[in-house]
Amino acid sequence: MSSIRNLLLASVALAAGIPGAARSAPAAATPHSLALPPLLHPIGAPPPNETVEFDVILPLKNAAGLDTLIGQQQDPSSPQFHRWITPSQFAQRFGPDNGTILQAVAALQSAGLTVTVQSRSLHVAGTPDQVARTFNTGLELAAPPKGHARLVATTPLTLPPGLARLQAVVTAFQNSGIGAAPFTRRSTVGYVRRSTVGYQAATQPAPAGGLFYNDIKQAYGFPSYRSTVTVNGKPQPLDGTGTTVAVLMAGDVLDSDVDTLFTRRNFTQASGRARNPALAARRPVNGGIAFSADDPGSQEASLDVQQVLGAAPGARVVLYNTPDLSDQSLVSGYTAILNDNQADVVSMSFGQCEQYYTAAYNNGVDHTAQLSIFSELFKQGNAQGITFIAASGDSGGLGCINPEYFSGQSGHFVSGVSVPAADPNVTAVGGTNLVTSAASGYGRENAWSDPEAPYDPFGNGTNVSGGVWGAGGGYSTLFARPSYQSLVASGSGTARALPDIGLQVGGCPDIASGQCDGTTGGPNGDRSFLNVVFNGVWDTVIGTSAAAPTMAGATALLVETQGRQGNLNPYLYRAAQLQASGQSSQAAYHQNVPGFNGVVTNSGIFNLTTGNGTPNLSALFGWPGTALAGAPGTPTNP
Repeated sequence: MSSIRNLLLASVALAAGIPGAARSAPAAATPHSLALPPLLHPIGAPPPNETVEFDVILPLKNAAGLDTLIGQQQDPSSPQFHRWITPSQFAQRFGPDNGTILQAVAALQSAGLTVTVQSRSLHVAGTPDQVARTFNTGLELAAPPKGHARLVATTPLTLPPGLARLQAVVTAFQNSGIGAAPFTRRSTVGYVRRSTVGYQAATQPAPAGGLFYNDIKQAYGFPSYRSTVTVNGKPQPLDGTGTTVAVLMAGDVLDSDVDTLFTRRNFTQASGRARNPALAARRPVNGGIAFSADDPGSQEASLDVQQVLGAAPGARVVLYNTPDLSDQSLVSGYTAILNDNQADVVSMSFGQCEQYYTAAYNNGVDHTAQLSIFSELFKQGNAQGITFIAASGDSGGLGCINPEYFSGQSGHFVSGVSVPAADPNVTAVGGTNLVTSAASGYGRENAWSDPEAPYDPFGNGTNVSGGVWGAGGGYSTLFARPSYQSLVASGSGTARALPDIGLQVGGCPDIASGQCDGTTGGPNGDRSFLNVVFNGVWDTVIGTSAAAPTMAGATALLVETQGRQGNLNPYLYRAAQLQASGQSSQAAYHQNVPGFNGVVTNSGIFNLTTGNGTPNLSALFGWPGTALAGAPGTPTNP
């Protein structure tokens, strides 16, 4: 029996939800609520015989003990340093006890639902009627003006007594408040205003100019493709061999696009390998979603897979394909990754303003508890040794919109940061415009934001003004400053600062209001962009969507040489501390990158567009003396 999500997603095309997207209208809508415009339009009753899938989250036991363990795993002086646990060990030490699980299973099975036990949650399936009766609500299909249809509850869910006593949480079917929205989270890829981009890559111009994956590898000090490392007593290429990277996205990939990218770069000829790098596997979650040439989720997935493989061509890349980027689907996606425990690194190129979960945006109802659920999932992954890498967003320091916009009033961008990047258990990746040098790869960088023309991000019928294009960054209002940020002068006081690191992002989006010529304070008009292949055609893209998967691929090389890392941030900040104190023989970061994120001008070593800086990976990841990637398209950098 097919999942109901397959049926829904085949019928409604996803529109681009990206500031600056040129090919389609901006993103999806906010959910229906009494205090919000009725942007979710009913479609009708769900087919009665289709299967509905969702997750029920059960509370952890000994959450303080989990925090202690993670601290020990990241303390080089602790006997527990980098001693990771398995999903079964996590379940035994921190998951709900057997009695709690049995009670929850009984409560759901008594309603005729099918239940699969996971490490700290239950995956549940049933018919729409069974689900509606279980939670004392009605279910209907609904869709925003732009976006996928999905199943929503007509009234708030009422948990059965057996689940309510256990403090279980159901993230599915919510239809009130932005924080509970399935439609507000967006991928972070954008499109270039080609006529105003003044910069062309110096090393290897693309058919239309711009940067390829191997331009970036040369600039940021990736190891030579001819380098080897000894693992378990045997030499192997230092290219991510033996590691697994998960790409989490609502979209599928054309294998032919990946092949075209590497064929255009003459990968096999330069590398001496028999075949191009390729996506290793697909892991549909709750049915996933099919590839569509009109779906920015597929476009995002294609970019992510190509960038990961470009950075780590020997890695095993698995696409975890969810039906959408709702809270419900992401919980299922994270849970699948944790239970499989195959991925060493997870790449996430999506996000939304953290403030959208607060009471001010949700009719006085606080939905920030959902962020706590995500944090616990990230912590479980960190305890298992999994590293989570997230794009910091593309709205500079103006990552939110005023609440009045969602009530149909005039909208303007306001200061804010994006989740999941803001979560301290996740590495937030921002970045710059990279200019390469034919001689050495790395030329210069800037992080000047580009003002945007007013546009309507969520299809609300009202334009929002005052936005900028640039790497997301700022100070969280929900997450406290983690201990690792005390190692550098991040200026964050008591709040989590982001991003943590930067790479090539690019600028001058299609929606830019000016000519991207440095008029915001930049010394020149340098704006960069990236070349990828989508649906058989070369595409030029910008965004932290390009930076995050590149960082995920780079981290796979670290995992290959040093094993799983868990939360990468303590490592990154220790390296920055050593550089600041003059204790490192080679700089791990390019720092003091000039820029302006729409709120603050970059100052100091740590800033709110690149974090600790952009990497010199040979120094950052401990490969001193290792030959570096040379000119793109050569045996050292195919």
